[in-house]
Amino acid sequence: MTLLGYAARAVSRGFHVFPCNPAGTENPEKPGELIEKWPHLLRPGKPYKVKWGEVATTDMIKVLQWWTYSPEANIGIACKPSGLLVVDCDIPKKPYLLRDTPWGYLHDRFGPLVDGTDVLREMCSRYGDEYDRFQETYRVCTASMGLHLYFRWPDGVQASQASPVPGVLDIRCNGGTRGGYVLAAGSVTRKGSYVAENDLPIADAPPWLVELCREKPKPKPPKGMFSQPGHASYSGLVEAVRLAQEGNRNNCLLWAARSMCEDGATEDECVDLLVPAALECGLDGGERQALATIRSAYRLQGAKL
Repeated sequence: MTLLGYAARAVSRGFHVFPCNPAGTENPEKPGELIEKWPHLLRPGKPYKVKWGEVATTDMIKVLQWWTYSPEANIGIACKPSGLLVVDCDIPKKPYLLRDTPWGYLHDRFGPLVDGTDVLREMCSRYGDEYDRFQETYRVCTASMGLHLYFRWPDGVQASQASPVPGVLDIRCNGGTRGGYVLAAGSVTRKGSYVAENDLPIADAPPWLVELCREKPKPKPPKGMFSQPGHASYSGLVEAVRLAQEGNRNNCLLWAARSMCEDGATEDECVDLLVPAALECGLDGGERQALATIRSAYRLQGAKL
């Protein structure tokens, strides 16, 4: 089947699709990276650009135009307009990824390499569910031998952008402004092909999985609680940064710093309070990244004041 055929099949399931880099042109470290020029301008090494969060569609006329211009383009599925939660059970890229996490004990059971399916089975046991449920929905084997499990996400529920278990169990849903995307069955990267394991209908996401993946409310920053002029109590913000989860740490630090700026705290006060908390939570990039994020927060918030 041609890639146009696979794109049409995805649309027939109600998936909103868009063209992604064809095999051989994407960054090898980022399979399926977005195209950077319109398809009729496609040249070797110069792939084209689509704003996928805006143009993903179920319009077959548009799909026909895209894949006529670029018949080798891979197929992206935008999860937010498609109403999807896609659980990505990945193959670990290095040993002992779960060490120092709540799932670290799985290394004693399975050895140094624990994949996303192992973790998902354990989650089912922990939350009183049966893993067989996950056999009863549409599934796609990825090019890296991982597994995409497709579920219907409930209307009106906002998902988190954070991975439940980073590195082995990721999610793509409606988090953030655009949501996430996955490559559809039929897509090909340097690592191989995406292959549908079955043609089953898409099941509703289990309630416990919805709860695990939903966006958690952010703590409200204390405002105007001055113990003396120029000094405020920001313990809530500090605690939020200190407890931020991987995948959301820099965003949480940015939000906390902007909140302090809005409340009238100086940048030096913000650095004194939030940098130690950011280092404690394990912010990637360490102190240098924390300082850069705080500077950005004060610049952004200052422009609004």
